[in-house]
Amino acid sequence: MLRAVEQLQNHAIVPFPAFARSLHDYRDYENAFPARDLAEEEIDGLGLAGPSKWIKSLTGSLKLLR
Repeated sequence: MLRAVEQLQNHAIVPFPAFARSLHDYRDYENAFPARDLAEEEIDGLGLAGPSKWIKSLTGSLKLLR
């Protein structure tokens, strides 16, 4: 994630924090999110959007990550 954050021009990174897994209603997530610090949360996944060259540089040959 830190490597991806270094190059944020025309790219998007969406972290999926572990606490979100226990919430089943977006309104609950929306209310809980401002009280959390993502730097201190366990991250279960990342959504990456941007040029394919950038995505491939982060995922390498792990096709399931693309």
